[in-house]
Amino acid sequence: MKRGKTTGRPQRIRPDASPAAGKAAADVPRWIVPVVYAIAVFVLFREFFLGGGWLLGTDTYALSYFARDFYTNFVHETGRFPLWQPFLFGGMPFVDGMHGDIFYPLSLALFFLDARVMWGWKIVLHIFLAGIFAYLWLRTLGLGRLPSLFGGLVFMMGADLVSLVYPGGDGKLFVSALAPLTFLLAERAVRHRRIADFAFFGLGIALVVFTSHMQLAYFTVWGVSLWFLFRLWQVGKEQGRGVVGRALLAYTVAGVLGVGAAAVQFLPPLQYLREWSHRTERTLTASPDESYAYSTTYSLHPEEIASLVVPEFVGHDVQTERGSDNAYWGRNPFKINSEYAGLVPLLLIPLLFLGRKDPRTWFFLGLGALSLLYALGANTPLFRVFYLVPGVNLFRAPSLIIFLYALSLCTLGALALERMLAAGKTGETGRVTRTLWVVAAVFGVAALAQSGGAITSMWPAVFDVPADRLAALQANVPTIQAGFWIAFLIAAAVAGAWHAHAGGFLGAGALVAALCVIAALDLHRAGRPFVEGAVLVGEYTQANRSTLFTPDESIQFLLERQAQGEVFRAFDLSALIPGSVGYGQNDIAAHGIEQLAGHHGNEIGRYRELIGGERAANIISSEFRLLDLTNTAYVLSPGRLDPSQTPGLEEVFVGSRSVVYRRFGVLPRAYLVGRFEVVSDERAVGRMLASDFDVYGTVVLPEPLPAGVTIEPDPTGNVTHGERRPDGYTLRVETDRPALLVVSENFYPAWHAEVDGQPVPLLRANYTFRALPVPAGTHDVVFTYRSPILGASAAVSTAVLLLLVGVGVGGTLLRRRRAEPA
Repeated sequence: MKRGKTTGRPQRIRPDASPAAGKAAADVPRWIVPVVYAIAVFVLFREFFLGGGWLLGTDTYALSYFARDFYTNFVHETGRFPLWQPFLFGGMPFVDGMHGDIFYPLSLALFFLDARVMWGWKIVLHIFLAGIFAYLWLRTLGLGRLPSLFGGLVFMMGADLVSLVYPGGDGKLFVSALAPLTFLLAERAVRHRRIADFAFFGLGIALVVFTSHMQLAYFTVWGVSLWFLFRLWQVGKEQGRGVVGRALLAYTVAGVLGVGAAAVQFLPPLQYLREWSHRTERTLTASPDESYAYSTTYSLHPEEIASLVVPEFVGHDVQTERGSDNAYWGRNPFKINSEYAGLVPLLLIPLLFLGRKDPRTWFFLGLGALSLLYALGANTPLFRVFYLVPGVNLFRAPSLIIFLYALSLCTLGALALERMLAAGKTGETGRVTRTLWVVAAVFGVAALAQSGGAITSMWPAVFDVPADRLAALQANVPTIQAGFWIAFLIAAAVAGAWHAHAGGFLGAGALVAALCVIAALDLHRAGRPFVEGAVLVGEYTQANRSTLFTPDESIQFLLERQAQGEVFRAFDLSALIPGSVGYGQNDIAAHGIEQLAGHHGNEIGRYRELIGGERAANIISSEFRLLDLTNTAYVLSPGRLDPSQTPGLEEVFVGSRSVVYRRFGVLPRAYLVGRFEVVSDERAVGRMLASDFDVYGTVVLPEPLPAGVTIEPDPTGNVTHGERRPDGYTLRVETDRPALLVVSENFYPAWHAEVDGQPVPLLRANYTFRALPVPAGTHDVVFTYRSPILGASAAVSTAVLLLLVGVGVGGTLLRRRRAEPA
């Protein structure tokens, strides 16, 4: 039969869309959605768009800016990819050690922008995309344009997302923004079960892994897998069990290929985390109790759960232009983010239980509840069950799973709004009205109760608030009272807007617009303090910590020493002087000077133990011998030091911010020794820092020298540095007898050495550094970084990405070609 000519594309019938919602959506132009979301982003981040502030959070200043600046400058100057980062903690592998979103496509698109500007664009772009992806996800569920617009706006403006600006949690923000996209791709795969859709789902998983935030990527796989299984169960009931096995196999293959496509971002860090990172001591090699305690740090507590309804309840530690009138009194060490995902969708959820129950309601109620239970960590015994799941023991901060609660909430809110818009057709108008006013009344009662101090007075007795937090709770009472009244006003406004719609005063579009405005104002009040705080951090940094971007006189002095050929490390002594103001944790490294310590969070464990943590506490306990051992020739102090308290330090420069001291007698970066002691790793650090240990002529080894290798005491010779690059360098070695060449840089299996063109074994020496045997004479020593796992992972990623793109795009084009009229 011939098909008649049409004037446009056939209209798709969405199985779950209501007639009323469909009619209302038809009156809304498609361009409205991105315009509304763009306006919301502009209002939230107006200082950035108007040129008055940077969106650089606390972790961005502490580490991320340094890592991105190093990455960008290295590629720009050399045209190559960096493999090793030498400036912090004795050096670390760049990919394996996880220096952020190294391969993430949306960051690479902004690659050569100034790192400060790039950060702002990354943030605002992902907040906007969070709304777009959530909107498309809800449309894929069959919801109308208006409910989807509302749900996307709620998701993108959620304080759980926006507040990540202040701590600089860009990786968390990226995964949260991508979460609705992965659910959308999973829904398309289970609904159509086409190979191209499964390929696109695999690409979605790869995109999430490329963000480099493995913990949130792991949680995303949890959530999307539960959704796929739920939908597959529904499909199996409708179409028979025969489709279930094939679809489940395709999903598994697509997921594995998705991880394989991101293998270069996933496999090297996984190996590093299991064998080299200092985190291993708190997870895999820790005692069961220590590992469990680590995995449950930064959980939510009952106070934070209450803040999901009244965001002022638990407070935060963020300073804004108005000061801090909302002090944190919860049980975590500090609070610089919020889990609040909005009140308006919570108010609408009861409507989903009027009349026919949608199975999707039960799923997202379950997913939201499961996320909250996990987020509570050790505050619920159920976390012991979660802890049995492979991989959970590698992570901490269970509260990070909150983005799945936020996605569940925005989906439930959109489903409820769809039901509201259809209430006239289903005869539920009166029940909706009564339900919303009852909910508003409940909030009114709660506000009245808190006005008398009932809730905050009862809370410490019921939930055992620590005594040292009670003062902060009392100081917060006025703000908490205001928060309860704001919640009541929001509930009353929602009920009032619906009442006006039910009475014929507001159309469907006006009702949704009113709800969007109410939700946006609610979320703006909760999220804006964290944006303001980030802007203030930027202003403070420009005024007081500008050495991150512009070197002061002391850093310039060190740069001049470096330009003259000196190879050394430096240390900011203010880290060990309570109350002193020194440099930012990585400010010195940001200018290309190697630091003894710094801030990273994933450094090589042995080096961290040697120096005594981020603060390098072993400097003092070793009476400055640690400086000799680690080639730390320069120390920066916020003021002049007492010579009697700092032996071996000589003042060499005075700047406006710090005084520079030189440690004379410090070991060079590479030197010759002729004696060794075999000391177990358990005793190595203590032995090396002991007063009777000869650091100049003896090296500590974990095991005897390899067979056939001999050295002789007291070699005389010289070591000269040739070309030095982060991922390779050369040395000219002269020695009158066989010796060990010791290099005070971290041992890592990807480093290889050659002497006069012949490969030689690298030994781990002085607990965390490198050594290799050299015979008598003059020799050229070449160090090269070659990582087999990184190379293999990159090849796998390239091949699998090409496969998935080819299958996805090719299959889609082929299907569309076949669908064209003859």
